[in-house]
Amino acid sequence: METPSKKEEIQTETSFDSVKESASDVLGGLLGKIRRLEAAMKAEHMGDVYQIYWQELPASIQQSSNTNHEMDNFLTSKLDQELQKTFPFMIMREVISPILMNYQIGSYYRNRAVLQVDATQPTIEILPDIREQWEKVVNGDYKKQLLELENQQDDFDAKTIAARSELQKINDEIAQQEKQKAELEETKSFMNRKKIEEEIDVINRKLKELTQQQSQWAPFASDQLSGESQKIELANKIDSLALEQAIALKELRLIKKRFGGLEEMDAALEKFIKDFLDKGAE
Repeated sequence: METPSKKEEIQTETSFDSVKESASDVLGGLLGKIRRLEAAMKAEHMGDVYQIYWQELPASIQQSSNTNHEMDNFLTSKLDQELQKTFPFMIMREVISPILMNYQIGSYYRNRAVLQVDATQPTIEILPDIREQWEKVVNGDYKKQLLELENQQDDFDAKTIAARSELQKINDEIAQQEKQKAELEETKSFMNRKKIEEEIDVINRKLKELTQQQSQWAPFASDQLSGESQKIELANKIDSLALEQAIALKELRLIKKRFGGLEEMDAALEKFIKDFLDKGAE
């Protein structure tokens, strides 16, 4: 008959064997995934690389295998190679981080990045502010804004000229009313006091109205330095908006030449990512 201590020893050995077997299965499975990842990277089966690395390997292995951006560099280099092969007119403009790269479409007088590639997804997308500018060209928003600014400029010039003329008239009228008031004050006596004061009240109301009109027109004519500053600010806004429109228009012409249009470009970029992930797939 087995003693209690012997029985406990047998149970402990059995339990430890179970742990070893379980650990061996886990390690074996993990080693198998790592070997599959290595094979997929070597064969450049990119869909399998992304699937195994991001979906199957634990986070600890992902981090340790990417300590010095080894995986980041592999993914970005493969994406860039494929991008250059598919769209040879695209030029890498900026490396934002180990997994983010910005590209421009061809080379023209004002080079700037319009696309961003994210190697972790992977995705390739038009930068939001650039797409907004392209849509403003397509919708005619730039033309509307420029017309509005030009109208403001014309209105400002017209108001400046009109203000000088109106102020001269108002000043002359004020001077005339002040003269009449002074003359009435001189003729005021005990006998006609009430009548004269009523006439002076009418003149005072008229002077108050003229003074209000004067204050409305004065900013457009009296402060020449401020007026010139506003004109320069309007001119700068027009120049800046016109340049922004010209750049966006040039890029849209390049897109039409290379892809056929903006919608076609979106479709081509989406297909590029699909083909990249399908690369090497059986």
